[in-house]
Amino acid sequence: MSAFPGKDVPVIDQATGTMSQTWYDWFQFHQKLAQLPDVSTTAPTNGQVLIYNDTTKLWTPGAN
Repeated sequence: MSAFPGKDVPVIDQATGTMSQTWYDWFQFHQKLAQLPDVSTTAPTNGQVLIYNDTTKLWTPGAN
């Protein structure tokens, strides 16, 4: 898994005015929510939202 860039890494490269390569790479790696370690891989159904489950320590699909 790609490490979170951290607060010291600017999102925008001041020289180019575009997203920094470090952040771009991080977002590319985390394109899908299921790739995040604390998000359930259970597919949501229409109208569901992600709700945090303190027992499993995962964000899971559920009714709002």
